[in-house]
Amino acid sequence: MKISDYLKKQFLDFIEVYRNYFWRTLGITFACSILCIVSAAILLRFSDFEQSNASKQVSLLSYFFHFYSKGDTYSIVDLTKSVFIFFVAFFSLSLIRTENIEAEHKEISFSEFVKKITIKDFASLICILLIVAFIDFILFKISGFFSSDSSFNSLNRYIHGLLYELRVYVPLILFSLSIYALSLKEGFKLTLKRLFILFISLWIFNVLAYELTLWIRSYVFGLILMPVSNIERFYFLESFLGIPLIVIYFLGYYSAMTNVLKQFDE
Repeated sequence: MKISDYLKKQFLDFIEVYRNYFWRTLGITFACSILCIVSAAILLRFSDFEQSNASKQVSLLSYFFHFYSKGDTYSIVDLTKSVFIFFVAFFSLSLIRTENIEAEHKEISFSEFVKKITIKDFASLICILLIVAFIDFILFKISGFFSSDSSFNSLNRYIHGLLYELRVYVPLILFSLSIYALSLKEGFKLTLKRLFILFISLWIFNVLAYELTLWIRSYVFGLILMPVSNIERFYFLESFLGIPLIVIYFLGYYSAMTNVLKQFDE
């Protein structure tokens, strides 16, 4: 099958997944989104920041698509996106198993979802999260060698940018492969073609989610919160408003992380 055929099926799957499961899983994704926001707040509480870091932190949503580690200081709040994908992985495992046994168009309860998760799933995904955290720290430390002002030439900019991309997509790819290994097929063989198609699918939705977040924050949240002048109140309110936005992303990442790999089984 051609790459264009895989991608065509991926775009169709985005539409089908939202049409079939958005309302049925709304309660579950809302609960998971609250857990994501709480996790981001906890990571922020224990994070250190470089004193010269002037990056704008408008709300907890800022940590889902931006990195704030700088210089020699690693901020664990950079793991916010990885924690979100961790919850998406649990959601994906349960939804795959629900798809296999249920055809009715009824709301799926949170208890039904939890029952689909095993101790093996929990232990495996916790291990992946720890591995992802270690890799992110190592990539940040390596990128420090290519970002000093005294040696910031074209080659350094390229390597620094490449390492940044790895920090974004390595967690997505590792969790995707973990989902596949735990629920779809044993003896999965990773090939360059499969990895490339998976990366393209993840890139498409990740860019879409990033651009949608920028637009919503600028033109929807900005309009709603226009009367708010207090910075702390603005920070809290935008973080609260961000929960429905995170809800929307669960099914999209679920599709991007699982559909291409399922196509290879077909």
